[in-house]
Amino acid sequence: MVWKLNDLCLHCVQKNLASYPNLGSSLPNVYKERLIERLACHDLIFPENLSHIAANLFAPSLRHINLQCCDQVTDKSLQLLAQSGCKLEVLILNRLKNVTDLGVQAITSGQDCLNILHLKFLPKVTQAVLSSVAAPNMWSFSFKTNTKSWCSAAAMAGFLSKNPSIKVLKLGTDVEQVPVIAQALQDSLEELKINFQAMTDNGIEALAEYCPNLKRIDLNGAKNVGKESLIKLFQACTQLEALDLGYCSRLSAAPECEVLWTLPQSLVSLSLCGLMLQDGQILVECITRLPHVANLKLCGVPGLNDGTLAQIVEKIGKQIIELNVSGIGLNMITDSGLKAVATYCKNLECLHISLLREVTGFTLKPIFLEPKRASKIRVLSINSKMMDVIMLDLMISSCPNLETLDLSGLSEVTDAMVMSLADHAPKLSQVNLKSCKLVTDAAVCYLCSKCPLKSLCLSGLHTLTDKSVFCLASSCPQMEEIYLNGCACISPVAVQYLRDCCLGRLYASHSIPNAKPNQLMAKNLDTGEFCRADLL
Repeated sequence: MVWKLNDLCLHCVQKNLASYPNLGSSLPNVYKERLIERLACHDLIFPENLSHIAANLFAPSLRHINLQCCDQVTDKSLQLLAQSGCKLEVLILNRLKNVTDLGVQAITSGQDCLNILHLKFLPKVTQAVLSSVAAPNMWSFSFKTNTKSWCSAAAMAGFLSKNPSIKVLKLGTDVEQVPVIAQALQDSLEELKINFQAMTDNGIEALAEYCPNLKRIDLNGAKNVGKESLIKLFQACTQLEALDLGYCSRLSAAPECEVLWTLPQSLVSLSLCGLMLQDGQILVECITRLPHVANLKLCGVPGLNDGTLAQIVEKIGKQIIELNVSGIGLNMITDSGLKAVATYCKNLECLHISLLREVTGFTLKPIFLEPKRASKIRVLSINSKMMDVIMLDLMISSCPNLETLDLSGLSEVTDAMVMSLADHAPKLSQVNLKSCKLVTDAAVCYLCSKCPLKSLCLSGLHTLTDKSVFCLASSCPQMEEIYLNGCACISPVAVQYLRDCCLGRLYASHSIPNAKPNQLMAKNLDTGEFCRADLL
């Protein structure tokens, strides 16, 4: 992979901002916005630079601002941005520990054109900032803090009355606020994301009464929610597309589990992960009566076994795009069940079969032998210990549109397999090779030269050196996260170099309790290879 010319130019500018005094008049608006984001990602909004940023980049034409994880962003930065007169449509402030209410109020006051506002994990920000936000057309609002209770019912009601068009609401608030939210937003609300673990039937009934247009709701862990309130919700919300009932323990046995027979026919995505439902017949009937369901997550459901899985895919397999039957607790799925998946699921794009103890994957061969079906596969999670090596080779080499692959824990994965993967999956952006101990620098360097990697897990690969990291820095500027825990031969200096080279902020997890303190990697200018300079 190679850098794009505009990325190289912006990378040069962000490191030498003071050298371009007329930058504001010559740089198009989209690049100003991108440059502001990248300056924050690389901690370049220090005081000496802030005057140049304010003079050249803070402009009335700005529409999208994304500032995340930068301690240098302060109230002063946001006040200068507000003074530019920009009319923002998107504002994202995330993990800025030195921003207070004053800064947020400065940048949100008068911003009546906002469509998206995300204020997440700002430890010095309180509910007081809600009073400054009034955007009648805002459709997405997210406010999450590190505290459990941050907003009174009165403050929430007042905020929602000034922002009545919110469709997507994601809050770190208590579930007691749900009736207030439901009554304030009513028909407008389409997606609600809060911590539902303490949700009661009263909250669900409030949503059923006031919010008929709900399309997405995540009730994962709502152990106190029962049959009667959910029936009311399902009957009222006839447009519900995505539903997560994972770990809703009250629904595990009769008569409460009978609510599954009333799931809305409009559902496209359903998760029952960790629902301790023993009744396989109810499981089959509740899923197969859904005419549009395409995404199924059934991990850890005791009622799921080879027989019930076969019944489900026989009836609706042609419409399933994403299937997750990974093992949690009991592992009842074997190759026999996966044979039915291969037979009936002709349009699969995402398949998760992780942690299934007895699965070799051999019965999935029809999916990967047929080019048309294999070309549809975008996501594979196949880290089951008994996976057949021949099948691994086939899977890796037959999916040209593969984007995400999880091979973690498979000790049979070799350099040759990883190189074959790189040759046959040019769109691959997320790879997990954790504890694939036969993988070396050679494979990692080849992989990053061929694929646009954004997320890479190499934890537990003890033989990797700085060579892999330098190759990533040269070839994968879009990297967003990397996991190198236990890679003792990789130096912190190399990881920092990778951070500096990436376009955005790179999250790097690199715990090395047994690191070699004197290791030094350097590039041989004659051969282009990275090698141990401390051994010369």
